Amino acid sequence: MTRGSLGDLVGAPQRSDLGLAALFLVPSLAQVLLDPIADRLVGVVFALGSVLPLAWRRTHPLAAAWIGTVVWLLPTQGYLYLGYVIAVVLFFSVGAYVTSNVRVLLITAWCSAVGGFATLTGPEPPFAVLSTLLVILAPVVAGRLVAHQRAQTLRLQELTARLQDERVNAERTAVAEERARIARELHDVVGHDVTVIALQAEAAAAAIASSPDLARAPITAIGKSAHQALDEMRRVLGGLRGAESESGLHPQPGVDQVSDLVERAAELGTEIDLVVDGVKATESASVELAVYRIVQESLTNARRHAPGSPVRIRVAWSYDGVHVIVTNPVTRPVTDSTPGFGLVGMRERVRLLGGRLRTGFDAGDRFCVEAYLPYEIGVPP
Repeated sequence: MTRGSLGDLVGAPQRSDLGLAALFLVPSLAQVLLDPIADRLVGVVFALGSVLPLAWRRTHPLAAAWIGTVVWLLPTQGYLYLGYVIAVVLFFSVGAYVTSNVRVLLITAWCSAVGGFATLTGPEPPFAVLSTLLVILAPVVAGRLVAHQRAQTLRLQELTARLQDERVNAERTAVAEERARIARELHDVVGHDVTVIALQAEAAAAAIASSPDLARAPITAIGKSAHQALDEMRRVLGGLRGAESESGLHPQPGVDQVSDLVERAAELGTEIDLVVDGVKATESASVELAVYRIVQESLTNARRHAPGSPVRIRVAWSYDGVHVIVTNPVTRPVTDSTPGFGLVGMRERVRLLGGRLRTGFDAGDRFCVEAYLPYEIGVPP
């Protein structure tokens, strides 16, 4: 058995409490030896019995308080100068470190009875019994309050830890769901190109037999569609991990459907200012779909956190990518922990396409979602 486990078994006092007991023992022994309060032997026993329990005030608070009180029954003609301080520490420890309310009440009642009896039969005047009871009861109550606060703090810490774990799990779930949705969308995007390849291949096969020159156009189309499909697969599958369900497949929206989103939001009472700069310079369906999803999620968040507030949407096409900026005033807090984890999914979608996403407040009180999506396949930042 190790030294630590043996100490726990026998209830060894804590080092700080040993130091506290030694700090009180030296002046108490000096008092009973130099200014006796009873027979010298009785005085030494009284000092030891009063002070030494401090060493076990946290490991065995009930026993410490019981022993520290029993010595009050010894016949003396005075009291320790530090006696009240020692009693306060012992009874505070009873309130702070004993978990059972019943035991606290029993030891408090016992010690109050002994203290009252010792005071009434000792050299102190009868009204001193009030001071004795106050020295016992007040520290016990204070200790119970401290114990209650400590338990509340511990419960809050445990709750915080559980909430953090749940948040992490929820974010992981949101990322997994977003990846599954992207995988389904990829199926539709690439599925279109593969269908074109199949049709053109059949046309080329039929033309080769009768007129080889007519097969040139289908073969060219096959090559173009194949390269486009490979680009889309590399762009998305490069960031996905694991197989996801392919249920619920349906045609996916693109940039052309953003205006439909704006119209539907306007019908719900949202004032929207949509600005499109530049000319679209990409045929990437995944980039177009990401633009649509970013605008869609931003409008959803705007309705949730700032219902009725105006929303500004800017889609800026450049030679190498597209910027999407959505801003709106906010009347309710917006964080990544918002139920639904829309910002988490949005960030994952942008990351998989090698882009950048920034969310937060601008110089004023407007919440801003700013995304950049490159046309070319890139490594996620």
